[in-house]
Amino acid sequence: MVQPRTIYFVYDADGGILGKVKYWINKNILKTGSACELCDITHGTFFVRDAWLKFIAELEQEYKVEVLHRNELPINIRERNFLFPCVIVETDKELKEIVNRAAFKDFENFSNVTELRKQLFEKLL
Repeated sequence: MVQPRTIYFVYDADGGILGKVKYWINKNILKTGSACELCDITHGTFFVRDAWLKFIAELEQEYKVEVLHRNELPINIRERNFLFPCVIVETDKELKEIVNRAAFKDFENFSNVTELRKQLFEKLL
């Protein structure tokens, strides 16, 4: 059982208006660049999914939750060179990747918020 102080969901995309617009254009119009599997789970073509917002609200009842883009990471996570997207748990003692990039690429396990929630809670409990 992992006792998280903070749960980080990290997108394989840059944040900020420019980063989001660039990602959307590359993915949806130009069909170039790599897609972020976490983005696909949490967002539709134009908006964030309600199921994602409900899931984050559920988590925030018990944990501190940070949803970040790769250019928004705190130094302690950036130094670890995790591959994105991923889910990282920060405990009092360590940073532990509990959902890695390879798992996100396996859409059989993470095709929607419900599956991501199930996998996360299995690793937390």
